[in-house]
Amino acid sequence: MRLRVIFSTANIIADPQDLDRITDQDSQLLYGEEFIVEEPHGAYVYGHSVLDGYKGYVARDQLVKAEDMPEPTHWVCAPATHLYPQPDFKSRPDMSISYLSRVALTDKEENGFVQIHDGQWIFKDHLGSLSDMKMKGDLASTASLFLGTPYLYGGRSSFGIDCSGLIQLALIGHGQPCPPRDSKDQQGSFGTEIKNMAELQRNDVVYFKGHVGIMVDKKNILNATARHMTTLIEPLKELEKSYGGITTAMRP
Repeated sequence: MRLRVIFSTANIIADPQDLDRITDQDSQLLYGEEFIVEEPHGAYVYGHSVLDGYKGYVARDQLVKAEDMPEPTHWVCAPATHLYPQPDFKSRPDMSISYLSRVALTDKEENGFVQIHDGQWIFKDHLGSLSDMKMKGDLASTASLFLGTPYLYGGRSSFGIDCSGLIQLALIGHGQPCPPRDSKDQQGSFGTEIKNMAELQRNDVVYFKGHVGIMVDKKNILNATARHMTTLIEPLKELEKSYGGITTAMRP
């Protein structure tokens, strides 16, 4: 069974019997993303994300049948945006959704807003067509949209993100084939490996043991880190010191 997410985010969890702790097998789905159910499990369903194959349990009430939510036509290219009950910025939003969320548009447009399948309205300039999924600017500028986003282990949205979630979302927004969710699996899965670390430059993706970031210039790196519980730019040397040196570097 193919389902779609109707919440801002839906957690993919490893164990529905232990909801108080995030594990290293946990992730998130975004609004409009698809989930394939492999088996029911009470209030949860077990299956995998269509986007990256990530497996786990998702709360059933955060999903609807794919046929009840039309095939998405557009994606959110702003850091985040709101869904409004009316095409009016003074109306109270029903929900906030993150960068890379997916929506299906109707043909209705008013006051700079466009209507989505369920009657809600979204600001048109915050959307891009799924048929041409490519952010303006370079990879580092896209990753910089998340500066100041709170660190959230297992997070992959503008409301909370971790190191590998940041890299995955930035690459997808530049039309790259979706890399694996976790940093240990991302290494070597895209781009060209850099052998000489003295050649690192802007947009290079640098991996450490259990961590990853993206270079903004030859000396500084943007990363979502639990060390500061936020997404920030730091000297590369600080990360080398904290994480025990670079393991791999990739040039997308």
